Amino acid sequence: MLQNYEPNFRKLSNSQVALHPNPKGIIQFIGSFIFGSFPAWAYKYLHQYLFEQEYSLILYRFPLNPIQFNHWEVSFGLLKEQYLLKTEIIKTLKKENQPDDVINTYSNPANYSWLGHSLGCKYIILLEIASNEPTRRMQILQECLDKKDAEEAIKQIASIESVQQISKRVIDQLLPTTESVNQFFIKDQSSILLAPEISNTVRILKSSWRISNSLANPNQKQTECLIRSSKELFNLTGVISFNWDSIAEDDVAFMVEQIKDKYFQPYLYKELEGWHFQPLSIYIEHLGQSIVHFFDELKYRQSNR
Repeated sequence: MLQNYEPNFRKLSNSQVALHPNPKGIIQFIGSFIFGSFPAWAYKYLHQYLFEQEYSLILYRFPLNPIQFNHWEVSFGLLKEQYLLKTEIIKTLKKENQPDDVINTYSNPANYSWLGHSLGCKYIILLEIASNEPTRRMQILQECLDKKDAEEAIKQIASIESVQQISKRVIDQLLPTTESVNQFFIKDQSSILLAPEISNTVRILKSSWRISNSLANPNQKQTECLIRSSKELFNLTGVISFNWDSIAEDDVAFMVEQIKDKYFQPYLYKELEGWHFQPLSIYIEHLGQSIVHFFDELKYRQSNR
């Protein structure tokens, strides 16, 4: 029987963290446009449910900026935050004299997974693409992006690698008796995409009318090229959609098509009752159950790679 723990969020680095006393895993969450800037409040009931299932929660927040269309910049900023935050968590647990087995849970990258909603899914997708083997990654970036954008992305990735190495050195000093695992970005970490919105195109009331955002970087065509070309990635990805969603409908269909032929079968996809912003609802039990089921399956697949 699960104990009913309330998630007590604390601010570490630039994120909000709820550390479960006996975590079965760590879910890193990135929300939708606007609501992703206030995730603890906006997704309160979903996070409550997941915490009760014994998951620690990390809520990444991105700036509330209606004219922020450079999704590479936001995504890479979140990745730097991941490395800074991991060292802060371990420092905090050491200061609180937590048991070694608890601390080691947070030092092992295999215990971290990703949960995104709407635009937050696009940031996770870009992080996975950046996690590809360096030669392949450069090849795909140069194939799918303009020359200037590809060079800027490669430059940004190089700067993150230095943050990663600093984080690793600090953790090695904090945990000298623990074997360090060098995690390359989010490689081999599982992810669940809720109503993924990657094309920045909104369909109006299931009609043929569309509202597009041509300023997004990468744009729809580039993003789809990046995903399609990264054939060796997205093996630990699940997709959950909602039957009344007219915002992410096209993007859901595209992502499901991409995960159909991956290494593990059957591919993980489920359609639930609801609309695009269903994850913000008070009624999230069926969604929460589906997320936990997917994470359990992805953990099994992760251990059998």
